[in-house]
Amino acid sequence: MIIARVSALVVAVTLAASVMVGATQTASAAPSQAPCPSGETISVTAPSAAASTTVSVAVTPPVNLKPAASGDSASYHLHYFVDIDPSTVVSAGKPVPTGNPKIIHSASTSQDLGALSAGNHTVWVVLGDVSHLVCDPVVQGSVSFNVAAGALPATGTSGAPAAGVNGSAFWLILAGTVAAGAGLALRRTAR
Repeated sequence: MIIARVSALVVAVTLAASVMVGATQTASAAPSQAPCPSGETISVTAPSAAASTTVSVAVTPPVNLKPAASGDSASYHLHYFVDIDPSTVVSAGKPVPTGNPKIIHSASTSQDLGALSAGNHTVWVVLGDVSHLVCDPVVQGSVSFNVAAGALPATGTSGAPAAGVNGSAFWLILAGTVAAGAGLALRRTAR
């Protein structure tokens, strides 16, 4: 009887400790964000003939740009909205969505937008914090440009999407493809 009570007490203390540790880890996972800088402007330059899908950005005055994955609460990053008006996606206090290939999260001021169809495109660039919240007041710039038929995407220094955002979409698609292939293989052997 005493052993059962001691065992129950040990289990209860262990559960309570794990809940406290979990709460502590959850609380420390979201760094507190420094306030957005004031007086910032963003100007966006259209792609050149040599890099037909790469836009360049200038943030004035310069701010500490780092990937969101760095977790640096004193840093910011850029959100590139490709043919999506940010005002239709972002609302006050809500993070910029991740996982959409038309919304690129990046610390780079030279961003390859990937393959774009021929025709007119508009890119908005919006400054956000480490938790993907858009600065208030909104700091953004935009540029419209035309991609000529047959233009190939650039392979510049920032040709890959920001790690962990569009890259994760790639891995999800790959995992789904592998899983689907495995399912087909299992069905074939089961027959």
